[in-house]
Amino acid sequence: MQEANKPKHHLKLDKKRSNADPNSAAFHFGTWEVTSAEPHLTNETKNQSPNSISAIDELLGVIGDHIAPKVSAHLKRLAPVQYGMQQTAYSRVRRLLEKEYKARPSLDFGGSFFTVAVKEGSSEVFHIDWNDAPQSITWLLPVGEGWVGGELCLPQLGYKIPTYPGQILGVLTRHLVHATTPVTSGRRIIFTCFTDSLVIKHSQ
Repeated sequence: MQEANKPKHHLKLDKKRSNADPNSAAFHFGTWEVTSAEPHLTNETKNQSPNSISAIDELLGVIGDHIAPKVSAHLKRLAPVQYGMQQTAYSRVRRLLEKEYKARPSLDFGGSFFTVAVKEGSSEVFHIDWNDAPQSITWLLPVGEGWVGGELCLPQLGYKIPTYPGQILGVLTRHLVHATTPVTSGRRIIFTCFTDSLVIKHSQ
C-alpha cells in the first residue's frame, strides 16, 4: 500500500507471538466477536481514513474473490463438519451485519473465515491462538519474494514446513502450538484467515 493509504494500528504488538518491532504488528481486518455478544467489524477495519478503507477493501476483495471460494470448496469436500459449522455461523453473521456487508462487500468471505490478519515478517514465539474457534481451520497465505526463513514450526507433530509464495496452509491453531522461524532476508507478508471462537459459539 502507498504511504497515504497505509492504515492505522489499533492493536499493540502481541509479545506472546513476536518480539519484533511494534511497527510489524498485525492488522486485523473483517469480522469478529472478541469481547462481544454479537459480531462486529474490527476497529482496524472501520476506524480508518477513507483512503485507507478503500485500500483495505481492495486488498480484501482479492482475498474474497480468489482465496475464500477455494477454501470453501476444500472444506466442503474434505472437512464437511467444519464446512457446516462455518456456514451456520455465516448465516447468523450475514443476517446481523447485512447493512455493513452491503456497504462493504469485500468483508464478506462467504463463511470460509471471518477475519484476516496481515503481518510482515514472522511470529517467532511459540503460542496457541486462544481466541480462535477450536474446531475451525485457520488458513495461512504467505506472499512476497526472496525471503529466507519463515518456516512454520509445529513441535507437537515434529514438523518444520518451508513456506513459499502461493501456498495456502490449513492449521488447527487452537490445538497446535506453532511459530515461524525469523525472516532473515527478503520480504514476507503473511495473511492469516481465521474465525474467532465466539462467532462459532454464539451461532450454536
